[in-house]
Amino acid sequence: MSDQLDIFGFDVNQLEEVKIDNPSTLAEVFNNIAADMVFCLKQSVQKEKLTYKGGLLESIKMPVKMFGFRMTATLFLADYYDYLNKGVRGIGGKKKTKNEYWEIKAPDSPYKFKKGPSVNHIRQWAKSKDLNEYAVRTSIAHKGIRPRYFFDNCMKETFYGETFNRFKTDIRVVSGERVAKGLKEILQK
Repeated sequence: MSDQLDIFGFDVNQLEEVKIDNPSTLAEVFNNIAADMVFCLKQSVQKEKLTYKGGLLESIKMPVKMFGFRMTATLFLADYYDYLNKGVRGIGGKKKTKNEYWEIKAPDSPYKFKKGPSVNHIRQWAKSKDLNEYAVRTSIAHKGIRPRYFFDNCMKETFYGETFNRFKTDIRVVSGERVAKGLKEILQK
């Protein structure tokens, strides 16, 4: 097993989603792209003000692990992240007091309320804003939740933009250095 770890330069105790300047191993290169994704997500969650009680923010993790000859990076997020990312369509309908219709905030979302959220789920948040929890629940049920696209944007930024180009360059450099080192060792024998 230690031979497998040496191939990639992997040290479980060393990597903790912190970017490493000038990576010298494949593990460090993979760690850097995971750290970029985590950083982007945390920044986006804070920018979109999705930090009430910190549940979503604190759930964001992407550890890099070694399984045999395979290196994996698994992204962990609170299970409700995609509802905030893509939004939730409201049930719509006519407002009771006026001859107007509710504005649906996420008409293209794959998620839709049938009845709306439970008052128990929004009670603490509504009270923290000094709002009537039943009025908030009714508004959310009819309007829905607007999409924030924080996850989709970070995926694009991390895996299609400048960050991914840097990842590909780092892979080439580290792989080339490994091959050169291996050839040098063979030639010295």
